[in-house]
Amino acid sequence: MKNPTTHSKTRQPRRIGGSLLVALICLAAWAIVTAIALRDPLEMMLEWELLAVFARRETHGWYRAVIAMVGFDAVAGVFILAGVGWFALLAWRKSARFPAHMQAWLGAILAMRAGAYLLGDYMTHAIGIDIAIPFDGLLQAVIAAALGIPYFKVSRRVRQTFVNT
Repeated sequence: MKNPTTHSKTRQPRRIGGSLLVALICLAAWAIVTAIALRDPLEMMLEWELLAVFARRETHGWYRAVIAMVGFDAVAGVFILAGVGWFALLAWRKSARFPAHMQAWLGAILAMRAGAYLLGDYMTHAIGIDIAIPFDGLLQAVIAAALGIPYFKVSRRVRQTFVNT
């Protein structure tokens, strides 16, 4: 007969704290910086006059390269903001899916930023005009992936916080 005071081995999630709290604060700060930086590219992408020039046949290649690079930057920024919203929901629920989704999201951002940087570099060489390609987005993605993926993979606090209940 089972002892009525013993319970099944369900683990209760820990509170969010310590280095996990620092990581989540850094994630929120990254979202704020991205939202502020995203204002200019979105404003540029939504100007009807610029889009009308972009669609003309006689538009120069440098303009199309710049508008494409700005578009890739805007897509990556929106992806970052949407992901942070999703992770806020998962963190609130202390979902066991949080660590795996975070690692995949950081890898996807790294791939998007690296692809946009390499494509921008290719386009500037193809049109023969030296356009300065911003490196800050790629650098942020590299740092976030280099720090975040290993942390969310091996951290004991993350494993104890985000569990199936």
